[in-house]
Amino acid sequence: MTELKSIWQKPIYLPYLQPELTDEILEKAELRLGYKLPKELIELLKVQNGGYIRKTLEESLNEQIYGIGPHFPSLTDVDWTDYEGWVSFELNGLIPFDGDGHWHICLDYRKNNTNPQVTYISTESDSQRLIADTFSEYLSQLDYDIEDELVIRTDKAAEEITKKLEIILNIKFEEPDNYAHGYDQYRSQLDGSWIWLSPNLVPNGFIRKDEDRYEELIELTKGTALRFPELTGSDLIISFSNFQVEKEAVKKLESNSIDIQPLTELIKK
Repeated sequence: MTELKSIWQKPIYLPYLQPELTDEILEKAELRLGYKLPKELIELLKVQNGGYIRKTLEESLNEQIYGIGPHFPSLTDVDWTDYEGWVSFELNGLIPFDGDGHWHICLDYRKNNTNPQVTYISTESDSQRLIADTFSEYLSQLDYDIEDELVIRTDKAAEEITKKLEIILNIKFEEPDNYAHGYDQYRSQLDGSWIWLSPNLVPNGFIRKDEDRYEELIELTKGTALRFPELTGSDLIISFSNFQVEKEAVKKLESNSIDIQPLTELIKK
C-alpha cells in the first residue's frame, strides 16, 4: 500500500481526482468497457482515484493515470470515432489512461481480453509501441524524473532560507507563486540563468480559483502532504537552469554551512 501511495503526486490536482472508487462504481465501469481491469490498477485507484503521478516512464510524456468517475479525464471515456481511418492499426480494445489526443498510453486488450498489455500509440504519426506485457510490469518501469533537483536539508522555515540564499548568492527572490503547482515556488535570476526553491511539505490538494469546480473542491485542499515522503517536512527542493551556475552556487552555499544533497541519492537510500 505504501508503494502504491508513493506513485501519486502531491499536492493532488483536485479537478482530476474522481470520487472514491467503490465496488459498485467499478462493476459499472467494467460493464461499460467490456473488460475486467487489472487488479493492480484497481488497487492503485482505491488508494487515489486518478490524477498526476510523481513517477514516469523513461523518455515518455506519461504524467497521469486516469481514474474512474464522472469527471474528465476518466477511464470510461473511450471514444475512437474521430480517429477511424486515421491509423493503420486496430483501435478497438485500446483503453487510454493518459494522453493528449495526439498520443495515448493504453490498456491493450487486443491480444488478451483478460490481461491487457500496455501500449503507446500515436494517432498523429500512425505508430504504436509495446511498453509492457502487463499493467504490473508497467508500474515496475515507473521511475523518478528528478536528476536535476537538489535538497537543502534544514529545520528552518523557507522564508528564512531564502533570505540566507539571497545574501550568500547576491540575488533577490520574486514573491512566491503557487499558481502552477499549488505550493509556493520562489524564483530568482542568477548569472543570467534561473534558480527555483520550493517546499517538500505542501497542501494535500489544490485547485485554482478560476477553475470550474473551485467551490466544490476547495475543502479538499485542507491538510498537508509530502511531495517526497523520503524527505522531512522542513527539507527544501532547489534546482538551477544552468549546470555550471549550479556548481558555483552549490560551492558557495556549502562553504556557508548550507547542507545540500542530490535528491536522487536521498530517494534511493
